[in-house]
Amino acid sequence: MSEAGPLILIVEDEVSVRRSLRAILVDNGYRAVEAESAAEGVQRAKEYNPDLVLLDLGLPDKDGLLVVAAVREW
Repeated sequence: MSEAGPLILIVEDEVSVRRSLRAILVDNGYRAVEAESAAEGVQRAKEYNPDLVLLDLGLPDKDGLLVVAAVREW
């Protein structure tokens, strides 16, 4: 049985970009979780504890830097 690859959280509001990133990551052995808003991104980070976060800094509901601050709090 092989181990699963690192988990990447993609926080991106544009669906086409999010889907493309997910496809590229999965094709290269990574696991991917998606979020389309800052609030959802923080929630997914808490739920999944990802190894890496790919974060759009220009999200519609909150600045991406605030997402970084929120994730770093815990």
